[in-house]
Amino acid sequence: MKVAGSAVLGIGRERVWSALQNPAVLVRTIPGCERLEETGPGVYRMTVTAGVASVKGVYRGEVALLDPQAPHRFVLRARGQGAPGTVEATVEVRLSEVEDGTRVDYDAEAVVGGMIGGVGQRVLGSVAKRTAGEFFSAVETHLSGPPAAESAPSEIAATVGTPSAGAAAGSVATVG
Repeated sequence: MKVAGSAVLGIGRERVWSALQNPAVLVRTIPGCERLEETGPGVYRMTVTAGVASVKGVYRGEVALLDPQAPHRFVLRARGQGAPGTVEATVEVRLSEVEDGTRVDYDAEAVVGGMIGGVGQRVLGSVAKRTAGEFFSAVETHLSGPPAAESAPSEIAATVGTPSAGAAAGSVATVG
């Protein structure tokens, strides 16, 4: 399954880049993300609750941020499994400056198996796009808040691994 889309955030590219590389921000903004724990440089163990229609469940897996070319592009590779099935995805993320902020374009290719794969690609594609939209909206809201909202390094340990108020990275994992 292939999914592509874009979002324009009213935030400067350097700040958007930093947020998309910061696990403390991601755990709060990825839809359904319950846990994001660093296991190595740019590699995270993740727990996400996600679903499509009546097929819902908890996915556990790994996310890696690869080939970073700050502040222009990176690749996100995710894989996870849970009772509803499996997801493996590669997402290329590109950031460009626009008049009112930053345009984020993404191209994802995902392989979805199990019950979740039986839902149908058209339904999965629309859910993936909606989840990506929720994620980018949550990132923009987070960055638009008071400066204290951007976690200092000492806050990361307290934030990562705690349930998020929003949900987004989980979307990316679900979307592919």
